[in-house]
Amino acid sequence: MKNTIIILFSLIINLFFGQKPNLPLTPTCPSYNIVPLRTYTDIPEDQCYYMKDTNNELAGYVGTWVGTWNNKTIYITFKKMTNQYYAFRKYYEDILIGKFKVVNSDGSILFNNIGLTDDNAKINGGGFQKLYPNKYSMLYNDKDVCNTSGRIMIHFTDASKTQIEWQFSYNSMMISTDCQYHATGIPDVLPKGVVLTKQ
Repeated sequence: MKNTIIILFSLIINLFFGQKPNLPLTPTCPSYNIVPLRTYTDIPEDQCYYMKDTNNELAGYVGTWVGTWNNKTIYITFKKMTNQYYAFRKYYEDILIGKFKVVNSDGSILFNNIGLTDDNAKINGGGFQKLYPNKYSMLYNDKDVCNTSGRIMIHFTDASKTQIEWQFSYNSMMISTDCQYHATGIPDVLPKGVVLTKQ
């Protein structure tokens, strides 16, 4: 009887505290509640809301752009990703991602993440902000440069949409002793301010 109680107790403990099966990272939605990209109200979490680019505002940003700063040139390619589940906000969204290559004045490649898969892009869209409605915000996270991160704001300089004004600010410049740039400081991977021209 005592062994039966111990076995039963062990099964109950395992049921509640044992390993759980891997669940999908995103909810399954048979249909979506579609709202436009410029929705500035709270969106219910995990209720199959989709912040969709209904006015095709992101299309103008798609493509390769070039800019020069401090004797370096950046080539950045923006791509539109549709119906992406945003785990932090818990809804779906159309976003831009960015992949870039930076070369110095003699053509040597300083940084290059063009070959990364889309889900590993170092620049990911954050959306149009209510405070800055004509600027699209993006986040930069780079594990290869000591977990450097920052915020990017982009917007078109004119109606032809052939130039983008780019503004970048670091979130943190803390460098741990195990960082390869500990002695020299974090390099300028991205320009703080530059005008990009569409190629």
